[in-house]
Amino acid sequence: MIPLKLETLLDGRVVEQDRVEYKRGWNPTDTIHAICAYANDFPNMNGGYIVIGIEAENGRPLLPPFGVEEADLDHIQNELFQYCNLIEPRYLPQLEIVEYKGKQLIYLWCSAGDAGPYSAPLDILSKNKEERRKEYWIKPFSVKTIANQSEKFELFNKFNSVPFDDRVNRKAKIGDIQLGHIRDFLVESNSALAVDVYSRAIEDTLVSLEVANATDVGVDIRNIALLMFCDYPEKFMPCAQIELAWFNTPEEEGTDVFEEKTFTGPLFRQVKDALDYIKNQVIVEKVVKVPGRAEADRFFNFPYEAIEEALANACQHKSYQIAEPVEIRIYLNRIMIINYPGPEPWIDMDEFREGKAVSRRYRNRRIGEFFKEIDLAEKKSTGITKILRTLATNGSPLPTFKTDAERHSLETTIWIHEGFKVNDVSSRGQEIGGTVDVLNVPNYDPKNGVGDKSAIIGDKSAITSDKQAIKASDREQAIVDYLRANNEARNAEIAELLGLRPSRARDVLKSMSEKGIIEKCGDRKNTYYRLAET
Repeated sequence: MIPLKLETLLDGRVVEQDRVEYKRGWNPTDTIHAICAYANDFPNMNGGYIVIGIEAENGRPLLPPFGVEEADLDHIQNELFQYCNLIEPRYLPQLEIVEYKGKQLIYLWCSAGDAGPYSAPLDILSKNKEERRKEYWIKPFSVKTIANQSEKFELFNKFNSVPFDDRVNRKAKIGDIQLGHIRDFLVESNSALAVDVYSRAIEDTLVSLEVANATDVGVDIRNIALLMFCDYPEKFMPCAQIELAWFNTPEEEGTDVFEEKTFTGPLFRQVKDALDYIKNQVIVEKVVKVPGRAEADRFFNFPYEAIEEALANACQHKSYQIAEPVEIRIYLNRIMIINYPGPEPWIDMDEFREGKAVSRRYRNRRIGEFFKEIDLAEKKSTGITKILRTLATNGSPLPTFKTDAERHSLETTIWIHEGFKVNDVSSRGQEIGGTVDVLNVPNYDPKNGVGDKSAIIGDKSAITSDKQAIKASDREQAIVDYLRANNEARNAEIAELLGLRPSRARDVLKSMSEKGIIEKCGDRKNTYYRLAET
């Protein structure tokens, strides 16, 4: 249902008349041009409305309406949706059949599009190739027109300059936003808006935060609002979550004993919860007494600030249009953080590894802004520098940044400090040997040295995943048997076959592909696997 009632539209006090087109009858070409122009939203007024069945004079509706014959309603709707397929990229307005003063009207709401710019043929019905040429239609004032060269440039710049996190999500409703999450963020960021967050309308707060657009009948919710203030952002952006796997044996992915944890909810809360988990369960400080010196050497297995920056970077630079989570993998000797895709193609990876790369465009600029407000991220293009600086201060090895030629993903690996031998730490970080003295460090906090924590983490046994229906040693043979029977398989099928998460199944398939047992086929969205030819 279109939120703005037709009666309110006709009244003319809420919506400017140049945002409304009235049409006495069904004119396919003129209607498609209007839809295309409103979708392009050249004047940034959030689209417009079309009413079929009412004539206009000087932009004002002439009443009573002519109406649309009831017998024509179905075929007009069918033709409308058929002709909308000629708009490139495809765009569909919201449609409603409304009875007004005893007449049937076709009421269309054409909200500003997110995937443009949009083009449509000069003449929808013509079979002449020249007349079927597609043009970019705009409506800068009250008249539709074809965009000239400078206007085209402005259109492309308009759509290309809006990152995904700042685009309107047409599926979202105000009920998807939780006021409690807004308040938590405002308090953490010490915002002046926190004082009266419960006394003002939630819509006003969202507009003030620039995470929603005011419209004629409420607000349009942007993706950033869903990512930051929604209980389940993954409902709108699949895999908008953090997945952690802890492999606490030398066999790593080959073991049946590991721990998995998924962090969901508002993105800033996901990051903080994941960091709290790593801080409390993984990070250990060693205090080494040095003979002949009053001061002891202190260092961490993994410095907290480096992990914090790497995880915040991964969440900020992940594409939320790709259904892959941010992954954290904890091994005996390293922590790996993976985001999809990797750095943009124009970024030089050598400069990136040295912290010298400067991005020309940010994949999710609003996430970065929000993270900086609560000290989860550094200022622009300084995150890698902070990681390098923190590791150097701790005496840790240099990190590893790995991607492929197509930049499908980025693997950021923080290596364990050389003062921690792999066999020095047992399950869940309990110290089991070595020649160094490890002391309890009171008032510990990994960021600034305050807060209560012991340098030795208590032992908690790793759990065995109940999802593993097939033992690690039998997985490759199970996949081979499946491919022999079915010729090919996708990652999701193998995950179900093995009883693994998709990310774990992908690791198994990658290993088999590297061994030459199977081969990977298709592109990113249509990847499948088959037995390698022998």
